[in-house]
Amino acid sequence: MPLKDIRRRGTAAAAAALLAAPLAACAGGGSSSAGGSGAYVFALAQDFQGVDRAKYASEASKIVGDVMHSRLLELDTETGRAAGTCAPGVPPKIAADSPLVESWTTADGGKAIEVTLRGGVKSAAGNVLTSDDVKWSIDRLKAIDASAKTLWFTVGGFDPDDTISVESPTTFTLHLKSPSELAAYTLAGNAALILDSKDAKAHATPDDPWATKYLTDHTADFGPWKLTAFSPQQLTFDQNPNYAGERGNVKRVVLRSVPEASSRIQLVQTGQAAETSGLDYTQLESLKKSGAVKLVECGNPGRDWLGLNTEDPVLGKPEVRQAISMALDRSAIATAVYRGFATPAQGGLSKAYGEFGDGAGYRHDVAGAKKLLGQAGVGGGFSFTLSVSSAQPGAHAQNLAVLVQQQLKAVGIDVKIKNVPSAVQYKADGLAGKMQAFLMAESPAVGNPGYSAWLSLGKNGLQNYGKFDEPRLDALAADLQAGAGGETKAKTAELAGLIAERQPAVYLVDRSTVNVRNTCVTDLPSTGFGNDFTRAKASCQ
Repeated sequence: MPLKDIRRRGTAAAAAALLAAPLAACAGGGSSSAGGSGAYVFALAQDFQGVDRAKYASEASKIVGDVMHSRLLELDTETGRAAGTCAPGVPPKIAADSPLVESWTTADGGKAIEVTLRGGVKSAAGNVLTSDDVKWSIDRLKAIDASAKTLWFTVGGFDPDDTISVESPTTFTLHLKSPSELAAYTLAGNAALILDSKDAKAHATPDDPWATKYLTDHTADFGPWKLTAFSPQQLTFDQNPNYAGERGNVKRVVLRSVPEASSRIQLVQTGQAAETSGLDYTQLESLKKSGAVKLVECGNPGRDWLGLNTEDPVLGKPEVRQAISMALDRSAIATAVYRGFATPAQGGLSKAYGEFGDGAGYRHDVAGAKKLLGQAGVGGGFSFTLSVSSAQPGAHAQNLAVLVQQQLKAVGIDVKIKNVPSAVQYKADGLAGKMQAFLMAESPAVGNPGYSAWLSLGKNGLQNYGKFDEPRLDALAADLQAGAGGETKAKTAELAGLIAERQPAVYLVDRSTVNVRNTCVTDLPSTGFGNDFTRAKASCQ
């Protein structure tokens, strides 16, 4: 169905037509061997707000970004990886080239990245990629993409005032304020989506100079796919006919919104969808036992944590946060909630970064917790409100909240659970510091201990909903993001120790990414930080 026809039809009729489309594509549209023409259908829980990187506001945006894939650099998904598994290592390596870039190198003592574009790369509109497209894409994110600006200029370390120098249509230099190990990872992430400026500007208006309306439901970029159908319930991507990079045998990628977890499970079990996400751990356990699907685990420094607002008169006391940490039985939480798909947190940083500290603050010690509460002047007990959302840390949030509530009752803490149905509201309340306590998933886009700490606990961290402010943590995080050289291990250990002592985030478990796929998916090159749908190989019937 053409994109214009979907916009023209009523919402209900359009949705019905779209929901039927992928069933035919997966059920009989492709062959069972290489060269097949079927669709890779991904069933997600969330509706879609569009494909404009500047307007992303949901977890589904990560999948959308992986599909669009019009990035300067790429993660190395092949080194050490067997078919059907994830590439090992935290952080993953950066590939030496990409479908857009012929070569890149650091210069000026690490304060510059010199890039040579691959010649003849074309968008679906037929326009050739040039350095001007890169410059326009950077100018656009500076103007309207708040999260991308943070990733480029706070995390990546690029110079916001002198970001790019264009030398020729195929060569340019990116400038950094200081050397940063995270700069290349920024260029390999979804914040570095490169747009076809000619196509976008052709649809811009004086009131909309950055073509936000057009780019809500169009993909004007140089990636392997082109959006051909859009609704809040489904995105359909067909091949960019001008893409010359390596491909698998999938001819179409379909992202479907299917709110009910049971429906998503059924779609994957029957092969009507190749993959799904957003399942709780009880469901994952059941699927693992059934053998009806493949569960592909990818290592990363992901963690789930209990956040406590440090500006609260009681929760702001380090002794209270330490007591709460000691009162929690992480082994019981890992067993009851995560069903073997996570391990108890033992330190201030994920075990993916190494073993740091003796884990004293993470041991279950009810008597010790009560003693600390007494020292903090709240030995008689107190109460706080724990906000939860199915968006953070995921579908298991409610079960996790109830167990935290039960365990803290043993030390005289009364936890009141407040459900926040809107993911947007949950994020807004968090950024505004309105939540007294909350549950979060720490899923770093980059495997760097400094970035992980900054993300949730840095003064300007994207997930610092607890308003923690500790200059030493910020300094250590910045050093590790820049590259601490021979001091990396020592500074990582100091950072882990500081977090373990102050408990600004009460870390609960370390977890990996679990990908739920039908057995028809032969391979999908992946790391713990993303997937390459372009080279997917599947035989869904």
